[in-house]
Amino acid sequence: MNYWLLAILCVVSYFIGNINFGKIIARSKNVDLSKKGSGNLGATNMYRNLGAKLGYLTLLLDAIKGIATALTGYLVFGGGEVYPDGLIGLYACGLSAVVGHIFPVIYKFKGGKGISTTLGVFLVAQPIVTIVTFVLCFILVWFVKYVSLASLILVTVSVVWQNIFLPEPNLTITLLTFAIFALTWFAHRSNIERLLQGKERETNIQAKLKRDKKRREKYELKQEKAQEKAQEKSEQKQEKQEQKEERKLEKNQEKIPQKIMKN
Repeated sequence: MNYWLLAILCVVSYFIGNINFGKIIARSKNVDLSKKGSGNLGATNMYRNLGAKLGYLTLLLDAIKGIATALTGYLVFGGGEVYPDGLIGLYACGLSAVVGHIFPVIYKFKGGKGISTTLGVFLVAQPIVTIVTFVLCFILVWFVKYVSLASLILVTVSVVWQNIFLPEPNLTITLLTFAIFALTWFAHRSNIERLLQGKERETNIQAKLKRDKKRREKYELKQEKAQEKAQEKSEQKQEKQEQKEERKLEKNQEKIPQKIMKN
């Protein structure tokens, strides 16, 4: 393995992780996400404050960072043909992106909690297991309403599964995956404390969907009324124009007999 190349890719991956889509999307809506809700710049806080669509979009874009960096590391160092170099490249670059997301130097080391980017890393490493675990965790959030709990379960299952089913034991891969595990749990330390105290903030997906539906219906009704008002104004303007034309025509018709009599 070329360790200089790996180091360069890890640095690049770190700065890719610095790209915070939550902050970018919120800023495009003239919102400072760091001053909303928990102040976190990740998908969950986006979901709670700016709606489900932007929340899911943030999750997707942050996951793509993990996918892109992990896949690059995997392919550059041999992929499945060279074990363990492919997986080492995958997890080294993926871990760097997660670190960049949680501790971005361009945002004074204040980022998200790394779950979406970690999800992207594990989607490359073990796609089927990750998708199944993600679906089960989503169902858990639907009923239990704790995103942080589901996030920690997702990371834990992915790390344990990867190390159980390695082709052969490898200390470097174990350390890299454990580093992802430890980092994401550390980022959730305040959530863990609130979970233990029974004070963790709930994310009620069902209620959120209902609120978003009502908000959408209200917006559509407002748009419909605005269109009706605009149509009414247009019709009134057209009617006034027609009346003006009729009066002008009547005046012209009155002037014709007078001209004939003068002649």
